[in-house]
Amino acid sequence: MVWWRFRIFWKAFFAYLLVSIFTLLWTLLLIIPGIIAAYSFSLTFFILAEDLSVKPLDAIRRIKEMMRGQKWKLAWLQGRFIGWYVLALLKCGIGMLWVVPYYRTSLAHFYDDVKSMPSLPA
Repeated sequence: MVWWRFRIFWKAFFAYLLVSIFTLLWTLLLIIPGIIAAYSFSLTFFILAEDLSVKPLDAIRRIKEMMRGQKWKLAWLQGRFIGWYVLALLKCGIGMLWVVPYYRTSLAHFYDDVKSMPSLPA
């Protein structure tokens, strides 16, 4: 009963390795393609958490398709949190107790919005 959680851990760990390798390979081309790849793969773990039967590589492929045309929206969302993080750090980091959950919840809502949008044609 406890052992099934280890399968989830290894699946997430393997997905993390794949995302890191793919991002590194795109970054070796130039910095900008690496940043774009990082945004493309950034929500991979939401797919893994939502559907336990999905394999890591399939989750990466699925999120890459879902993020087509949504990368600027994610960058804008993350940019809006810069001020919150600066304020949290100015208060010796205690503000992170509120900012990090708020940011993660915003990412989850962003994923729900991206998931509900129809996919764009290739």
